Amino acid sequence: NMPRLDGFELIEKLREENRLHVGRPILVLTTEQTAEKRARAREAGATGWLPKPFDPEQLVAAVRHVVH
Repeated sequence: NMPRLDGFELIEKLREENRLHVGRPILVLTTEQTAEKRARAREAGATGWLPKPFDPEQLVAAVRHVVH
């Protein structure tokens, strides 16, 4: 819910236009739960997906997963 682009477009731009972000992990924190949205995020270049609500342990585990 951003003014000019959505999260998928942001991920794509980070992956395509800025070499600093090519290998950087991107963890999507979202209320979306569909397999379709998850696949779209993966195609855009997301490293991980964590649906809300989540507890702190889940967030820590997801961060550990995407940085290793």
